[in-house]
Amino acid sequence: MLRITALLLTCLWAGMACAQVDDPLQSPACLAARERLDAAQGQGMTPQRRALRQEVANACLRAQADPPRPARLARPAEAVPSTIAPPPQVATPSALPSPTAPPAPQPAQVTRCDAGGCWDNNGQRLNRSGNQLVNPQGQFCTQQGTVLVCP
Repeated sequence: MLRITALLLTCLWAGMACAQVDDPLQSPACLAARERLDAAQGQGMTPQRRALRQEVANACLRAQADPPRPARLARPAEAVPSTIAPPPQVATPSALPSPTAPPAPQPAQVTRCDAGGCWDNNGQRLNRSGNQLVNPQGQFCTQQGTVLVCP
């Protein structure tokens, strides 16, 4: 029984030692590469710094850091002509005048108010009657923000 316990402890200790070695972020190569990259921190993205980033990625992550950038085109891409034909033009009679609706009247806007009522942008006085305003024609108007709605 003692022999099995010793064997299990030995395997456990060996497993922990292997786990520490297998961690690529704690490897000496990774730590050294990270120190070199940190030393070049204020240089901007120079070719030397890109090479250091690649070295850190290889040592610490065991992967490629940045894929190479695609080369820019020397000239713009040419437009491919459309193979879809446009819809046929329908002849419209231009001799007939098109009916134009008269422009809708703009609703009156409240410009200023006092305790007895309000003035609108047309210069009309609307007297207050409870929560509503009464225009000079005797219609009750409601105020929605600065807009007056008079039926």
